[in-house]
Amino acid sequence: MDSPSPLINVYHIAGIDDRERGFNRQAQVIAQEASYQARLRYEALQIDVEAVDTEDEALQRLILALQERGHTQLRTQRIFQGEQYLGNQELWVDYPDPEPPDEPSVSWLRRIMRFFRV
Repeated sequence: MDSPSPLINVYHIAGIDDRERGFNRQAQVIAQEASYQARLRYEALQIDVEAVDTEDEALQRLILALQERGHTQLRTQRIFQGEQYLGNQELWVDYPDPEPPDEPSVSWLRRIMRFFRV
């Protein structure tokens, strides 16, 4: 990766991908005039979040885009603030996984019928 620009903050993003493998990649949050855009490349996946008002919102949208693709246990840590290397000075921020969709309730009669394959 090229050396960061003063207008780019770099984050580690770690978690479990859609194929249930652990991953740890770098994402960029780019300041553009009065907005921020997040960008991540992971294997064949490239996500460019549309410009939003705050850096936190850009990260949130990036996390949501990953979660919509099946990524779980996501967390971030800022490692560059502009050109300043932070290393592990910043704390990790954990993002809760979305709630799984509710399964429709199945009546006791239907369960019995399934059991007897009727």
